[in-house]
Amino acid sequence: MTTHDLTRTPPALLRRARRTFVVLSIAVPLVLTAIGVAVLLSWLPSLPTTVVTHWGVSGADGTGPVWTYLWILLAVGFGIPVLMAVATLTAVGTHWGGAARLMGALAAGMGAFAPALTLGSLGIQRGVDDLAAVPGIGGVVLLAFGALLLIGGLAWAVQPRVRPEPGRTLEPKHAVHVAGGERVVWLGSTTMPRAALVGIVILLLALVALAAYMLLTGVDGGWVVAIVVVVVALALATATSFRVRITPQGFDARSFVGWPRTTIPVAEIDSARAVDISPFGEFGGWGWRIAVDGRSGIVMRRGPAIEVSRRDRRPFIVTIDGAEEAAALLQAYVDRAQATDSDRGQRSAS
Repeated sequence: MTTHDLTRTPPALLRRARRTFVVLSIAVPLVLTAIGVAVLLSWLPSLPTTVVTHWGVSGADGTGPVWTYLWILLAVGFGIPVLMAVATLTAVGTHWGGAARLMGALAAGMGAFAPALTLGSLGIQRGVDDLAAVPGIGGVVLLAFGALLLIGGLAWAVQPRVRPEPGRTLEPKHAVHVAGGERVVWLGSTTMPRAALVGIVILLLALVALAAYMLLTGVDGGWVVAIVVVVVALALATATSFRVRITPQGFDARSFVGWPRTTIPVAEIDSARAVDISPFGEFGGWGWRIAVDGRSGIVMRRGPAIEVSRRDRRPFIVTIDGAEEAAALLQAYVDRAQATDSDRGQRSAS
């Protein structure tokens, strides 16, 4: 049996938000990219066949065919926004909220960023015969990021504000009763989806091989790759698997290596329940997250989660199998602690 929290997002508002999102994340980048392509093609007669395609600290240090900029414009200006739009529409579903609104703004901003960057980079090369005389690109980069912020900000402003639909409350499959003095412990673990975990492990192994090759052959930058390997390994150890304990003392969640860790004593818990969570719709992604409404927690996948409401802070969430029974047990301990405090207060008053 399930119940639903509060009022669902009004269908008319949800449709308007999704339509606006599609216009901003697909139509706007398409129009801006088309304008950029038209301008680039009109500039071809005044550009050399080979142009500067990369700048370093000391100035231009890489060249390539002028068509390189066309592919960059199409990929960054339109390809990436479309991917962002499709991923958002697929992941969010009806759990529309601030994360989807932000993705729409970023997609529109990327549609402005790419033409500004590519046309700016080519514009400073028009009429220049000697590639060594091409000026720096710092001003162009600032202009491109300015366009991203301007268009992205406008796209954020015109989208309707939609609060994400709270996940439904899940009822325990059986009642949980804890007698006075009885100690019952619930243990569980939550792990990143296997496909994502396999992908991270493959990436880590590839980085290890690359770092070993660069260090053994003396290629510059080998130590940088080695540092990246260490960072990815630490992230893998601390952010992909967590263990959860429900005891008479309260709630405890810690990573596989023991850190990060969150402990919530039963005295600080107002209530506990199991809810159905949409990671992207409610938290904007996966991992140790903070939602727009202030909730925080360990969000590894879509589905059941323990929601611990704290007296002086926002609720803490952990997605995990068996959340219904875990939340019911924790609520039983909270009820018992509150009953004990009430009895003590009555005895003190008498």
